[in-house]
Amino acid sequence: MATAPELEESIKTALDRGPEALIVDLSGVSFLASAGMSVLIGGNQLAGDRTEFRLVATGSATLRPMELTGIATTFSIHATRDQALSGG
Repeated sequence: MATAPELEESIKTALDRGPEALIVDLSGVSFLASAGMSVLIGGNQLAGDRTEFRLVATGSATLRPMELTGIATTFSIHATRDQALSGG
């Protein structure tokens, strides 16, 4: 909850630059709550069709909460940053 506004601002700033893809690396995140998931959903919606929105997420701290809430299928989720960068 404390860092969600910071994440939201970072995503908006990055998307304002109009990249082909935006990768949000959650590998250093130890807890992903609903506030963070809401920011990710909003970022994905802001990206729209013009920017591919990709996540790096694995394990119980990040991937599991998204799977439990059913939002994991909304995102392009990768196990590593290299995979996210290659889109594969």
